[in-house]
Amino acid sequence: MQIQQFLVSRRSELVKMFYENYYIETDEFKLRLSSGESEESIRSLSTASCGMIIDEITGVKKLDFESIGKRRFNDKTDIRKIHQHMSEIDKFIITSLLKWRETEEVCFTESDIIQFMLDIKDTLASIQQQLLEGFMEENRNQVAAQRKEIIQLSTRIIPITASIGVLPIVGSLDDDRGYFMKEKAVESADKLNLDTIVIDFSSAVLKDDFATKHMEDMIQSFKLIGLAPILSGMQPNFAQRTIKLGSNISTLKSFGSLEQALTNLGL
Repeated sequence: MQIQQFLVSRRSELVKMFYENYYIETDEFKLRLSSGESEESIRSLSTASCGMIIDEITGVKKLDFESIGKRRFNDKTDIRKIHQHMSEIDKFIITSLLKWRETEEVCFTESDIIQFMLDIKDTLASIQQQLLEGFMEENRNQVAAQRKEIIQLSTRIIPITASIGVLPIVGSLDDDRGYFMKEKAVESADKLNLDTIVIDFSSAVLKDDFATKHMEDMIQSFKLIGLAPILSGMQPNFAQRTIKLGSNISTLKSFGSLEQALTNLGL
């Protein structure tokens, strides 16, 4: 408790000393500087990090390090640099305590410092874990958002005439993508006021039965909103899956290629 109180009283001094007397001599600082990061940015982030660590280990303020981890992800900060930086702060605080113990009259002993090191070990590990969790969650969120955007772009109905459109199914289809594509395609088709839609599977890879079922549902939805669905480029494995699932897709008009389907429509 005595060390915590001492650190609180020396917080401003410690933060300043960390950067000016210690951090600028580290390999991490030199690496960040050589990679193009400005010294002003390094100082700002480094001193802020040092202050936050002191606040956390002294119990002055509880911070949401998971949110900080998310922000660092969006700043494109390497998570390994964050952990390395925390290690540098930890070493500096302990080194400073030992130095003050030797040069000033303080109310703590070397044994107190050792006990303090043990006490904050779990706190520092918890901070690193929270930062990592926030970092990884934001990464997952961005991957999901990018995936959704790609699916939206790939679920594009191309109007060929005022009444006929083509929906190319491109790439690998799993359960998630199949479901989202089904929803977006039906919505887009309804807005276009088409009569006929050619669903081209020439470039599609259906990975499982769930994706196949979503495609069947999409075709049935097209029929319910008044469209006449025509299939082209059906892959043998897709045809086999539809039979296995007891689908009635086989009753629809189907052509070996998109060109054949459009020719049949008089285009």
